[in-house]
Amino acid sequence: MYAKRLAALPRALAILELHPDGLPLSDLASELGVGPEDLREVFMAYYLADLVELGNFTAPVVDFFAPETGSDGADVDVDPATAQWVRVVASDPEQELGVDHLSAEQLGRLFEAGTDLLALEPDNEVLSSALEAFQSALWPVDGPAGSVWKATTAQQLHRAVQERRRVRITYVRQWHPGSGQRVIEPYRLVRTRRGWEVDAGPADEVAAVRTFLVSGIESCEVLGERFDLPPDADALLAAHRAPVTVQLVVPQERRWAVDRYAEAVTVLADDEEMVSLRAELLPPVDQRLGLLLICCSPEAFVMAPVELAGAGETMARVLLAHHNV
Repeated sequence: MYAKRLAALPRALAILELHPDGLPLSDLASELGVGPEDLREVFMAYYLADLVELGNFTAPVVDFFAPETGSDGADVDVDPATAQWVRVVASDPEQELGVDHLSAEQLGRLFEAGTDLLALEPDNEVLSSALEAFQSALWPVDGPAGSVWKATTAQQLHRAVQERRRVRITYVRQWHPGSGQRVIEPYRLVRTRRGWEVDAGPADEVAAVRTFLVSGIESCEVLGERFDLPPDADALLAAHRAPVTVQLVVPQERRWAVDRYAEAVTVLADDEEMVSLRAELLPPVDQRLGLLLICCSPEAFVMAPVELAGAGETMARVLLAHHNV
């Protein structure tokens, strides 16, 4: 259904371009064979996504308005969520909306959003075929075939969470070398800036809950065995993802590393060379912070909490020992 609505967008823009005074949204939707609110949703998605960028000029493709004017002759401001009329405000909307004007980063985000949706809608054959065509067009020869496969892995885990089934995975460990196989009890599948992650049990002597990155799962098999959620599952998951606040100073050109490893970042002060940040880090905080500091160069340092000030040095020693340097 969403694919049908999205496919109607170029035709809608072409029709609106022939009607500079605009059209009632209901008339346009009827002409396209879609519902008025469905068409509004598509227009709003592109408006809010701010995808139409030409040079330093940014403009919406469409404008929701009321045909009447105020006492001063000016247009009446209306809420796009309820407005009944629509018109184009760009000279060539179909061309501006084309993917030729989207950056590689924007195309990547669009593809990533599609694979995320596919993970939650595993039976959406229209979306699946659209993503395969999209991937073939973006990477016709040696494309990242694993992107769609990772969506399939997320699908399997999503179903396992719903049905409370155990899953056998082969996992490349994030904080230790090598890979290993284990059977997990998936409690929750979440989407973070690192991609899909699954919080899982069972509890052991080390941790009540463990997190596995879907990008690190080499194989995944949903088993017939079922499991019961712990009675305090919500509290365990909340505690597991409770971030620790760290205040640090890093070079401006290395700020990307903080965004990479932190769940949230707040700028406290900055100048041309350095920036002071407050970062929210998930456990294992010392290891995550250590990698962050190594990426940020020796100029980066922790201001608080003081017990984490040596995290970068500690991680450097671990890496040196691992690589026998």
